[in-house]
Amino acid sequence: MTLARTVRLLPVAAFLAFSMLPIGVRPSLAAEYTLESEATYDVRPADGRIAVTVDLEFTNTTPDPDGRFSVFEELRLAIHDEAVEVTASDAEGDLEVEVAVEGGVNVATVTLRDELRYEDTVAVTVEYALLDSADPQLRVRPSVVVFPAWGFGTTASVRVTIPSGYEIRVDGDALDDDSGTLVSGPIEDPSRWLALVTAVQPTEFTTFSATVPLEGGTADLSVRAFADDEPWGERTLSLISEALPLLEAEIGLPYPRVGQLVLVEAVTADASGFGEQAPGGTELAIAFDQPAFTALHQVSHVWLSPELVEARWLREGLASVVAAQVATQLEVELPYDPAARAQEQADASFRLDAWSADAGPDGEAFGYAASWAFLAEVEEVVGADAVRTVLARVEQGVGPYESTDVEPDPATDPDGGAPTPLTTRTFLDQLETVSASSLTEGFAGRVLTDADIALLPAREEARTAFDQLTAVAGSWGAPDPVRGALTAWQFEDARALMDEATDWLGRRDALLEAMQEVGLSAPDRLQQAYRAYGGGPEALAELAAERAVVEAYASTARDLNGERTFLERIGLIGGQDPAEQLNVANGRFADGDLRGAIDAVSEAQRIAASAETGGIVRIASAGLVALLVLVFAVLLVRRRATYTGAR
Repeated sequence: MTLARTVRLLPVAAFLAFSMLPIGVRPSLAAEYTLESEATYDVRPADGRIAVTVDLEFTNTTPDPDGRFSVFEELRLAIHDEAVEVTASDAEGDLEVEVAVEGGVNVATVTLRDELRYEDTVAVTVEYALLDSADPQLRVRPSVVVFPAWGFGTTASVRVTIPSGYEIRVDGDALDDDSGTLVSGPIEDPSRWLALVTAVQPTEFTTFSATVPLEGGTADLSVRAFADDEPWGERTLSLISEALPLLEAEIGLPYPRVGQLVLVEAVTADASGFGEQAPGGTELAIAFDQPAFTALHQVSHVWLSPELVEARWLREGLASVVAAQVATQLEVELPYDPAARAQEQADASFRLDAWSADAGPDGEAFGYAASWAFLAEVEEVVGADAVRTVLARVEQGVGPYESTDVEPDPATDPDGGAPTPLTTRTFLDQLETVSASSLTEGFAGRVLTDADIALLPAREEARTAFDQLTAVAGSWGAPDPVRGALTAWQFEDARALMDEATDWLGRRDALLEAMQEVGLSAPDRLQQAYRAYGGGPEALAELAAERAVVEAYASTARDLNGERTFLERIGLIGGQDPAEQLNVANGRFADGDLRGAIDAVSEAQRIAASAETGGIVRIASAGLVALLVLVFAVLLVRRRATYTGAR
């Protein structure tokens, strides 16, 4: 039972009324009295009961008006709703007592032995028992004791005795430890005093296990229940076994846990929300007194961990929205209407992105309810698929300003790899990217801090400029520095980077046109330089380097395509063709080998430049050969003539 609920259930501490008087005697119209009480709660976990003893001293302090008497014949006392075995007695023995619900309050009416006249005092003892029940608001077992203790009457004191060996926590008004007994001291206004006592003893657990097949793998589910509360273990195992596939589908991510998923029955640590443990543990603690919805909420965090969702309000709100969807499918009752609960806690309200761990009970209650309510409204606007898409993009390492049709590739995508956990800023950016919905007004009204609200005008201008940049860039998208600055909400830097990138794209277009004219294909490294550096010096250097290759290639191609002289044509016959080297340069350029492309262009230029010289050499060589042949022929003829004459 949460403290807030206990306070609402607390009845008026004592009800007193006039008795019927003898005929002809009129009672006083206003009852004045004192009722001093000493209440003892004797906790007996082994017996499953709490023995409540209330010792009362009731004094009539209403003076007798003229001609009338001030008397009481009954004493009426508000007792626990679960009270059984109610008895009353005074110094002479048992008194008649009747128990009935009046105005929503369980009232024990004790008939006094004698009429109580003005300034008279009577001592009465009321006793009853509180028994262990299935209601988590009243548990009396060896493992856990939970019950509300209050005082009675106009002044009171309270004593609580619990066997040794229990770790005791008291929420609400204080009870001090007096040699093993909890004592309140004097209570001046019992109607405003309430203590919620929780006692826990190290206990044995009973384990229930199941294997649940899921899309992302098999979940080895283990539920550890208090040994004296096996029904809780059976209920929880059945619920979570059914819920796991539904949670996986609702969140849209594969089951992420490696090893056992262990749910352990526990005692509520924080009565203002879902009693959650610190994130990151290997076990999920589920308080026995929480509704089934809490277990669904907690198990949602197996997916919605701090590694995926950093902002607390977002992590808790998403867990509640997901749990609510699954609860509806499993016909599990929701614990409350989040919008109504948030309104009830409006006095403790705050901007959701400012939700801190020290918000206090009312702040915690507001944080859980308001986060749930706001995200439920967001999902109605953008649709559940949009939220699932955002979670998938984050899990895959896709940033909020990455195109919606880009598939992350950790090997080539600078944004790919380990996910960057969702913050409020990136959640807003991601949602508006994937849904094309404007959510800024809603976030400004209930979520964003004042510092972030002040950035919204600059954000809107930067996002408009970003759309213009991506339209110009086409399939090349936006460079990493721009997306990084936008993601960090550094909008002034982003605008400067986008101006640089836009100028660079203009130069790129001119270069691409020059490439197209000469039949060159842009190497991937040009786009990679843009993506990595935008319009920065490194990207400008890449443009200059590629432009130098293109210009050298174009100039060489023009020279080779011009009219060749006779000597050049002769020089190229049977030798290297400079056009082949240009083809080599083309291929190397497309592969991003700028140095190799320049070398090939230079070789083509060298071959072309040496063609005329080669032609001269070849003609000269041919003439020399012809001359030698002629000389040889003359000599041969002369020798033959000499040989003939000799004969």
